[in-house]
Amino acid sequence: MLRAIFGGTFDPIHRGHLTAAADLIKELGYVTIHLMPNAVPPHRSQPQANGQHRLAMIECAIEQHPHMRAEPFELNQQGPSYTAKTLRAMQKLYPDDTLAFVMGMDSLLSFDQWFEWQSILATAHLIVLPRPGYSLAEANSTINQLLSERRVTCTTELNRYAHGRIYIANTTLTDVSSTAVRDALASGSDTEISAAVMAYIQRHQLYSSPL
Repeated sequence: MLRAIFGGTFDPIHRGHLTAAADLIKELGYVTIHLMPNAVPPHRSQPQANGQHRLAMIECAIEQHPHMRAEPFELNQQGPSYTAKTLRAMQKLYPDDTLAFVMGMDSLLSFDQWFEWQSILATAHLIVLPRPGYSLAEANSTINQLLSERRVTCTTELNRYAHGRIYIANTTLTDVSSTAVRDALASGSDTEISAAVMAYIQRHQLYSSPL
């Protein structure tokens, strides 16, 4: 089985996340998507909602999606959430499965600056989502070399290899950010979140929503 680890702050989970995950399930055909909120993201500002709320919002959002799972792994760890460490640990949890890590095109372009990035490729595949305003034309020489050596264009190849391949997905291009969603919630305007997540936010009075 292919297990795709889709990490992020999910502060909150929104339509862009769900659309990408649903598209990957259709495109790959044999995958379980683990939506994993990070506890302490090392290279960005800290989430506004705590980990328990962010995990609970994911659970609300995916109730009708049997191939998606809310993954609490990083919330249960101490210290910053480094992908390399997480994937090594998850490899031990799922020794019979193939792991893939889902990232945006913007992250791929700076992948060679990630903590122990070589270890990530020694543990999992990379599945890259298109992002507005980013393209492979911006890739530096290291990333271009990685792509020339490791890129695959057929999803079945992700199951042929244990790790180390890079697949550029054909998911729907959406321009939604958690920051914009939080701003919309704070101002009481329409947002890009599901009714179940909105109900949870209202119930727990998150993001200073006046609703």
